[in-house]
Amino acid sequence: MKRFLPGMVLAAIPLLAVCKNNNDSSIFPVTGSEVSTIESALGLQQLSMDSNTYNVGASKVDITGPFAQESTGYNSPGETMDGLAMRLYSRTFVIEQPGGKVIAIATADQLHLYQSIKLGVIKKLALDGYGHIFDEKNVMVSATHTHAATSNHSWYTLFNLFNGVTGFDELHYHVVVNGIAQSIEEAYDNRQAAVIKFARGPVENGGFNRSTIAYQTNPDAEDFEENIDENMTLLRFDSIDGQPIGAINWYGVHGTSLGINNSRIHGNNKGWAAYEMEKQMGANFVAAFAQSTVGDVSPNEPDPSDITLAFLRPSDLDPTLDTLDNPVIHGQKQLNKALELYASAQEMEVNVDYRHSYVNFNNVPVSTNYIGSHRMDYDTEVDLNQASTCVATVGAAFLAGDEEGAPVDFAEEGEIRNSYTFENGQWVRNEYNLTNLDGVAQILGVFWPLASQVLQTTKYDACAKEKLALLPVGEVDDFWFPNPEVPFIPVNVPIQSFRIGDLVIAGSSFEITTMAGRRAESVLLDTLGPAGVNHIVIGSMVNSYTNYLATREEYAAQHYEGSFTVFGPFSAAAFRQEMDRLARDMVNNQPSDPGPVPPDLASQQLIETWISANGVVNDGGDFGKALTSPASTYNANRDSVTVVFQAAHPRTALIKKLDGTLSSYYDPSSYRMIEIQRRVNGNWQTVATEDDPYTSIQWVRTGGDLSATSELTVLWKIRNQPSGTYRIRYRGLAKRWYFFWTSYQKFTGTTSSFQLQ
Repeated sequence: MKRFLPGMVLAAIPLLAVCKNNNDSSIFPVTGSEVSTIESALGLQQLSMDSNTYNVGASKVDITGPFAQESTGYNSPGETMDGLAMRLYSRTFVIEQPGGKVIAIATADQLHLYQSIKLGVIKKLALDGYGHIFDEKNVMVSATHTHAATSNHSWYTLFNLFNGVTGFDELHYHVVVNGIAQSIEEAYDNRQAAVIKFARGPVENGGFNRSTIAYQTNPDAEDFEENIDENMTLLRFDSIDGQPIGAINWYGVHGTSLGINNSRIHGNNKGWAAYEMEKQMGANFVAAFAQSTVGDVSPNEPDPSDITLAFLRPSDLDPTLDTLDNPVIHGQKQLNKALELYASAQEMEVNVDYRHSYVNFNNVPVSTNYIGSHRMDYDTEVDLNQASTCVATVGAAFLAGDEEGAPVDFAEEGEIRNSYTFENGQWVRNEYNLTNLDGVAQILGVFWPLASQVLQTTKYDACAKEKLALLPVGEVDDFWFPNPEVPFIPVNVPIQSFRIGDLVIAGSSFEITTMAGRRAESVLLDTLGPAGVNHIVIGSMVNSYTNYLATREEYAAQHYEGSFTVFGPFSAAAFRQEMDRLARDMVNNQPSDPGPVPPDLASQQLIETWISANGVVNDGGDFGKALTSPASTYNANRDSVTVVFQAAHPRTALIKKLDGTLSSYYDPSSYRMIEIQRRVNGNWQTVATEDDPYTSIQWVRTGGDLSATSELTVLWKIRNQPSGTYRIRYRGLAKRWYFFWTSYQKFTGTTSSFQLQ
């Protein structure tokens, strides 16, 4: 299998320096003065040797994968991406306590952070010479959860099979892995003496609970004024001479500003907020907007007539808005709070620590201490004394869909669940009948008795309780296709804790609901508080992806989130227990059990997407030709410009960038497909590219999937631009096949000029 892993060779002197700073002086005895001399000679920032300051580095690297012939961010069968509206990035901060530990926090504009990505990043760091500094324990990688990002890069079947496009895309995988690894490496190399400041406060109308009925089943719901966690937690990084380095914040809200019909890659609300904050701060400022308790929080508003109906986006509420305005409006709320917190942040003490463990969540015995009062009436004492997580299954309740526009809607949420009645002195489980489903899903009800026997779902019934186990995904079975050696999802789940000052970030691979997060935070504060920890952040979709994590009561309600709490009714209690284990290890200054390391499945991807397996066969046509022309004049505040070019497959340039040969045609660091240019003093100046949230492109084959010709449509929504003369340029790279050899053709297309007035 081909690899897109260009290595980076580090010079011997920098290696001596970084090893010294990583407290490996027994191997590389370099003095502090020698380190400073070496760094000065290499143009590196001055590092602190003072235990009262941090060393901090930041970096931002493009991780935009292929945007054509890829699955959409809603994993909707048959729906594919065909365009790009905003580029995606990995934003990383490396934080070092002089004389102590070093950690890396990477936030990636991705739908999910699959386990394949984290394991690939660690391998790439080792390949590039950073393996003695970073491993799985001190690197935390999370996804912003933008539903406007392509997928097809997990190693596990569930996430690659039930997609718009079936299979694994190797190119996309390595674009993301290499980009995240590069951002970590650059952040480490850029680190400098710095202070870290902390702030926390509520985001006004930033999110709405999309599963209110399930949330209200929690008896402790009445203890809180809001049914979501409104707080944003922010860390600000400044050099010791007062220069801004960057900021990272955590706030839980779904990246669903763009709906299920979107087919263009976009950073969504968090991607836009990061883009705009970096734009306002200038220089090389890095702004990361990370996820917290996101499981039941939507940026969209509930329908005032019925909270169970599809939530409403800004463009649904205001017909003058375009769908591309939605992430801007939602992102602005997060940006406003981030800027406010940034201005008010207070300096933190210096303390860096971390713990990491893998847990086989298929079978975690759960202590009643962590279940507490969070149980159902029919959870008998026998059940509780033998409580554990379950072999992972997806519940049939997902067929009811959710309020964000999931691609299923065959019942009311909460309808598809097993119920319990008390009969003759004992609790009796009453199984839901799938023949009650609506529409085409009734076919599933008819065939379910046979399917249930084939899938052997009955063996999961006792543990799954209210969940009607539709699809077992957590254990090896000869039935599974395409790979009988691994389950459909990762079951060796990573959990991780980072301490920075008096803040602990508790990272998990789940989409954690509001109340599940609150309960975990309470447990962790009880343990960590005596050790000087005053703040907890619960991170979602960190280092892997294992669906949702709902409370015991929300699980019993079997709404969308409960049906995808795959490890059963006591999953949230198990999470509290295992995270508390790491916390106790941190307090006691002892190492954590590493747990069962997940397998490396890079060589076992038996089904690839068609384009990944076959590549771009051939491009044809008059590349770059403007097939449509812009109008002569446009309004500088509100109009839109649409033009069409004869195109080449956009995947080709991406392949060449990854294998290191794009430099033969374009500067890889500055290459952009689209440039909006304004004429200034006789010269054309680029004022926007596909980075801009109001510039988008869509690519399509003309004449069918096997045709060599294609077209690229460029859309520029004009928003408050200065008047003047403008044009649009398209730069591409075509792959030409001539019987026995392949060549590549660089080209540029340019429209006629037009006026903004």
